[in-house]
Amino acid sequence: MRPSVVLANGCWDLFHPGHLFHLKAAKALGDVLVVSITADEHVNKGPHRPVFPQDIRREVIKSLVFVDRTIIVENALEALRRIRPQIFVKGYDYQNAINPEHAAYCTKHGIRIAFTNEPTYSSSALLRYYENRYEA
Repeated sequence: MRPSVVLANGCWDLFHPGHLFHLKAAKALGDVLVVSITADEHVNKGPHRPVFPQDIRREVIKSLVFVDRTIIVENALEALRRIRPQIFVKGYDYQNAINPEHAAYCTKHGIRIAFTNEPTYSSSALLRYYENRYEA
C-alpha cells in the first residue's frame, strides 16, 4: 500500500508558532509530509520580502523532525504537479480563499484539500508591528 502523502505549501518566511502548529497538524493527516517552499523570486508578500532567502527558509523547515521532504517551487501548482499528493493542506484561513486553479487541479487528480484548525499568525503583521514599534 502506498503511503499517504500530504503537501503543505508556503513562503515560510519568519517562521513562527503558527507555522509550527500548522505543519504538525498537516503531518497528522498522512504518512509523509512534503513541504514546498516558494522560491525567492516568486514571493509576493511585499517589499523587502522574503526576509530570509529560500535556502535558509528550507533549512528551517528541514530541521523539523516531522517533515519528510522539502522542495523549492514557483508556486503551489508546481508543487502539486511534482509531488502528486493524496492531500493538499492549508490553514483554515484559506477555506474560502483557495486559488481556483489549485482547486481545479486537485479535483481533476483526486487530491483531497484539507484545512488545519490551528492558531494562525502573520509574518507580515509581525513585521509591521515591529517596524512601527521601533521607528524613530
